[in-house]
Amino acid sequence: MGARAARPELGKLVDAAHYVGQHTIITKSGEPRAVLVPYEWWSQRQNRPG
Repeated sequence: MGARAARPELGKLVDAAHYVGQHTIITKSGEPRAVLVPYEWWSQRQNRPG
């Protein structure tokens, strides 16, 4: 999803990440720049060895 399109939808995207487990790739100029993921998913991966 483009960054510009994601801005007005951010609340919905956050809810989708939290309640449904949806991951959203945010792009800029057609290139991936960031990923919105559920906090629990991200948190579990922070303590994994290399």
